[in-house]
Amino acid sequence: MIVEYAGIVAGLALLASTLTGAYGRSVTAVFTSSGAGVAAVGKAASSKHVSRAGAKAAYKRAPYAKPALKYLYAMGWIGGTKNRGQCGLTLLGQDAARLQAKLEILANDELLGQLKRRGITAVAAARALVAGVVSACA
Repeated sequence: MIVEYAGIVAGLALLASTLTGAYGRSVTAVFTSSGAGVAAVGKAASSKHVSRAGAKAAYKRAPYAKPALKYLYAMGWIGGTKNRGQCGLTLLGQDAARLQAKLEILANDELLGQLKRRGITAVAAARALVAGVVSACA
C-alpha cells in the first residue's frame, strides 16, 4: 500500500521537513501568510527538483481559503509531480489514499502537533494533501 501512494508519502515527508526543519521557527508565517506560504512552496519544489512556478501555481489555485490548507495542497502537488508513475493508483483509490495520509500524519507526533496548534485536523490535512497529489496527476 505504501508503494502505491508514493506521492502522498513524499508530500508528507516534504511537509514534515519544511515545518520542523527550515521553517520550524516561522511555521506560523507559512500557515497564515500567503506570501510566506508561496515562498516556502517554491523552496520545497526546488529541493525536490520540481518546477517552482508549477508549485506556486498549485498553491494559488488550491480550492481552500486558509493558507495552511493551500500549503498542504501544494505539498501534495509536489509529491504527486515527483512520483507521477503512481498517479493511476492514487486516482483510483482516493479514499485509501486519504486514509494512508491520515495514518502517516497521526504517526508523526511533531507534525501532528504543528497542525493541531493551527486548528487543522489530520483528516483535513490528509484531504488537502491528497487533493494536491490528484491535481498533479490530472
